[in-house]
Amino acid sequence: MAGVRYNAFRIAFAHMTFRQFLIFMTLATIAAWSAWIVVLWSIDPSRSGSPGFLFFYATLALALLGTLTIVGAGIRAWARRDEVLSRQVAKAFRQAFLFTALVITSLILLSQGLFRWWTATLLILLLAIVELVFLSALKPRGNGRFS
Repeated sequence: MAGVRYNAFRIAFAHMTFRQFLIFMTLATIAAWSAWIVVLWSIDPSRSGSPGFLFFYATLALALLGTLTIVGAGIRAWARRDEVLSRQVAKAFRQAFLFTALVITSLILLSQGLFRWWTATLLILLLAIVELVFLSALKPRGNGRFS
């Protein structure tokens, strides 16, 4: 069943132009920022408990992910005009996801009183290793093809 969802996702976005991607992502990001503002103004953290914190961090994560993906894809498209845009968007999304994970995890650790210099260092090292794994997995092999 997971393969069916993946194929449906690929089919839905396979024929999307870069402009269509930017429009879709911008609208989704505006919706995420709007949802975060609604959560920020309407949910009382002292009374809502875990669901309130979950909505706060989830909407903030989606908003950051969208914003960073748009900015990253735009900069990559402008700076590297000779490369395929779909690869640039994938890189921008991956790096936006990792940076969003860093920010959200840091905020959660901070809210729990667990954020220290060494936890931040470990988190950064962990995310750097994840990025290196992606880079090494996508590295062209001897025959010039990506694995």
